[in-house]
Amino acid sequence: MRGAMLANATADAVADVEFNVAPRLQPMESAVKLRRARPEDKRAAGLLLREALTPDLADAVFGLGGEGAANSYLERLFARTGTLWSYDLVTLAEVDGQVAGMVSHAPWTELARRYRATMLAYLRVYGPWRFFRLLPRLRMLIRASPAVPADHWFIPYLAVLPKHRGNGVAKALLARVHQSADRQSSACSLFVLAENRAAREFYKQAGYVDSTWEESSRLKDLAGTRGRLRMDRRQTGNSKTVGESAQS
Repeated sequence: MRGAMLANATADAVADVEFNVAPRLQPMESAVKLRRARPEDKRAAGLLLREALTPDLADAVFGLGGEGAANSYLERLFARTGTLWSYDLVTLAEVDGQVAGMVSHAPWTELARRYRATMLAYLRVYGPWRFFRLLPRLRMLIRASPAVPADHWFIPYLAVLPKHRGNGVAKALLARVHQSADRQSSACSLFVLAENRAAREFYKQAGYVDSTWEESSRLKDLAGTRGRLRMDRRQTGNSKTVGESAQS
């Protein structure tokens, strides 16, 4: 039981705590193409992961306090298979042949199952000394994490590079997640920071409603936020493919 609780907590703990997406869904200036992520996408993924976590939080936790240091660690975690950060959970969006955004998505039970592999990945990527420095920072996030229903499809993070926001990239990525969840008749859940009003409005337009609120002094210490909100979307069963340009 304790192991299961830790698995759930950790899957949530490393989930995105801010969704930097545009509040407006403007017509796409260029076609958005979706594809599965690959290990060689790690450079672009490192930048997007830091955007998703917010630079301050990414550097404080995964960069161990060093400014900009999180990128290389997040790149290496992304390139490993079978963990909570792995490329095999990720759909990428490309605009004009360049990575513009990405979304991680999977059933909550699958994320919980990856807990042990993720801990081993941290140890290998950071090394023993840095790993033990990392643990107290991760625990702060774990303790600040409300639960997600076991039967939900979960979105750990959705991130779009600043220059591509407002052009339909986030909308296309989110629709791909909904297709996957609806095939399994599953609801979807995600988290947003309380102060991220643009993200909350974006997800409400996509059919999400406010659910569990968690106020946390630990999150305030790490990311300067008073807490975060879980948002849920019911399974609709009528998701449609996002444009003819979307590719598997």
